[in-house]
Amino acid sequence: MALWGLTALGIFVGYRPPTRHTAYDHLSLAQKLRALDIPGVFLFAAGLTLFLVGLGLGGGLFSWTNVRVLVTLILGLVTLLACGIYEWLGTKTGIAHHDLFRGGWRVGGTFSIFLALIFIEGIMLFSYVIFYPILTTSLFEEDTFLLASREQPFWIGGGLSTLLWGYWSVRSMSIRVPLFTGFLVFTAGIVGFTTIQPDDSTRACIFAGLAGIGFGAPLVLIIAGIQLTIPHALIATGTALAIASRAVSSSVFTAIYVAVLTGRLEPKIISYVSKAAVSHGLPVTSVKAFVEAIVAKDSETLARVAGVTPAIAQAGVVAVKQAFADSIRVVFIIAAPFGVLACLLCFLLEDQSAAMTYWVDAPIEDLHARRK
Repeated sequence: MALWGLTALGIFVGYRPPTRHTAYDHLSLAQKLRALDIPGVFLFAAGLTLFLVGLGLGGGLFSWTNVRVLVTLILGLVTLLACGIYEWLGTKTGIAHHDLFRGGWRVGGTFSIFLALIFIEGIMLFSYVIFYPILTTSLFEEDTFLLASREQPFWIGGGLSTLLWGYWSVRSMSIRVPLFTGFLVFTAGIVGFTTIQPDDSTRACIFAGLAGIGFGAPLVLIIAGIQLTIPHALIATGTALAIASRAVSSSVFTAIYVAVLTGRLEPKIISYVSKAAVSHGLPVTSVKAFVEAIVAKDSETLARVAGVTPAIAQAGVVAVKQAFADSIRVVFIIAAPFGVLACLLCFLLEDQSAAMTYWVDAPIEDLHARRK
């Protein structure tokens, strides 16, 4: 949070580009507002909100067959479909400007691949951002400071590796190969998380660092590739559409991950703890009270359960950790195939070496080059 605040302050104080004139300078504020794609934005926001609400309700407060869930999901999907039809047939200059997708495979096709790649990056990133902390607190460490420290291999690896990926891209005059390699390393880290067991504390940190190193490549190269591909007049629109693609994937798949985890966790805890307790000699009549006490971490209630011994209590704790490990790993199992897909999509990208020059279309400084 402090870094974000410092970044915002730095931009506010230090970003002083020269005044530039655009085709919209002569328009009033009202005319500029009318030039915005209000229908497209409304349909997109409404559809996505309804769809996410439906995903959040399903499997938790209500069953997936409940009318509240089904109606909300269907309305969301229909509204999103209406948004797509409107952007296709109702306007040519909306949030999905048609010129972004023209120019054959070299422009429109490559831009579409980059949109898919940043969509996938959001799927993979938020499997870590949201569920690695849950994995850590469930299996290894509950202290807030130590939890935060165990997350740093990912962010440190990601931050430092951006220098490597950027340097490789510039030296090789290629985005495709470094981006493929980055996604390959990122996917390897995600696959590593699918193997984590309750006694794999060190391996979890190693896989976090590995995933972070891979994450550095799409973090810097996808947006760079987009801005090298699309018409320069649409750089802002294309970049915003890419960021929106990532936001959509992270929102939708976080809801999916939560639904899947919630649906698996409780049954596994009941099953694992019951089996562990009975196998260590707990009377069947005490199983329900034992499971409730273990899940609630209520040591006083646990001590009053008939037939409980220290060995049985420890077996219950171990079983809960195993249930969490087996439930959370499904999140990473869902994310990993998308990483494989991203690696394959990288080979469909056009060669962009011709556009990788030092020419700056919109410099933030008034530069004057001395003629030779």
